[in-house]
Amino acid sequence: MQLHIAIDGQRQGPMSLEEVNARLADGRIPAEPTLAWHEGCPEWIPLWQVAGVMFPIPTASSSTRSADVSEATGGHASASTGPSTDTLSSVIPYRNPLALVGYYLGIFSLIPMLGAVLALPAILLGILGLRSCRLNPQAKGKAHAWVGITTGAISVIGHLLVGVFFVAGR
Repeated sequence: MQLHIAIDGQRQGPMSLEEVNARLADGRIPAEPTLAWHEGCPEWIPLWQVAGVMFPIPTASSSTRSADVSEATGGHASASTGPSTDTLSSVIPYRNPLALVGYYLGIFSLIPMLGAVLALPAILLGILGLRSCRLNPQAKGKAHAWVGITTGAISVIGHLLVGVFFVAGR
């Protein structure tokens, strides 16, 4: 598949999917507000909607405005960048995998015995997820990171208390 991309109104391409992924990885192409078009695509779309595009861990980005879309496409096409992706990333912070994994590890760390193994990674990933939110606010996931940190800490304290009572009871 040959892609054409538009970054801040400047069109580039065609280029292969592999080349786009390499340029994303080394920072020559920003994840957002980059638009893309390929043969068979009825209109310019956000780059993240193209199948096979692999994004590095988010660092910093800005949102795509409809004016940017119109400018990038020369006014001939429009792209849908509606609020559904922002709403989805607020509920499931897929752009912040550290916070998301920290959240799940924190929840599962509340399971007796299993929690002893999962609690510390939940805390660590929660902290890293918060850092990712600070570096890239559009990544979302602050609440998920805090849940991972909090439930991981509760699990650590609970397992320590159970251990102390178990040893003291002998």
